[in-house]
Amino acid sequence: MSRVPPSPTIINRTSGKRGLGRFGRLAASGLLPLHADENGHCLVLFDGAGTADLGDILCPPAAWAIDLGAASPDQGLDRLPARLLVRAATTTMVAHDVVNVVVAALIERLPRARSIEMDLRIVLQEAVSNAVMHGNLCLDGRLRGSREGLSLFTQTMQRRLGDPRFGHRPVTIALDWNQAYLVVRVEDRGRGFRPPATSLPVEAKACSGRGIGQIRALCQRVIFTDRGRRITMRFGLPPSQPAT
Repeated sequence: MSRVPPSPTIINRTSGKRGLGRFGRLAASGLLPLHADENGHCLVLFDGAGTADLGDILCPPAAWAIDLGAASPDQGLDRLPARLLVRAATTTMVAHDVVNVVVAALIERLPRARSIEMDLRIVLQEAVSNAVMHGNLCLDGRLRGSREGLSLFTQTMQRRLGDPRFGHRPVTIALDWNQAYLVVRVEDRGRGFRPPATSLPVEAKACSGRGIGQIRALCQRVIFTDRGRRITMRFGLPPSQPAT
């Protein structure tokens, strides 16, 4: 039988990182709002730039995974309720399939969510893509409407990914749930934007805005806060099966 780590635990899988500073001290003292099951709280600190595979960062009993390559990795965590959370630098989000890691970790902990797995993957991909491209990298999706614009869009994206001022900005995926519903939040640290009104349809050929329309169609409820930098999406969950 494997040993259950004490609560809270820091699993430091970073390479060459020393001195975790305020973030590490908060985690070690139990002041971060970690949520986990009966196995105890567990926080994984990892180096997104030096990790080839992120598949195991949320293996139980790990509840939260934080990329130390992200700028200010502890900022705002005390105001973000979540049973499951990943915060990673924009460059890490682009290099790895973080959405797949998060969804797989959720299904492992909440098997009832398998009924909405496809919808969840779609909206998370859209929300994370928006957070990366339009949020942290400040790219204009309208550029993709022409061949010349698409080339400029791609060049600008690559240049900003190599610029720490953009590439190190974090994207946060936070999930919380109860018996009735699942709440998913995605945050970025971009300039923000004004979301289109719920009543306004998005044209099928539009170069931007279609993702938001799809998210609204698949979710029970969608709310934008922090000037558009945080999207909160709610899904209904099927009832638990009675024990036999």
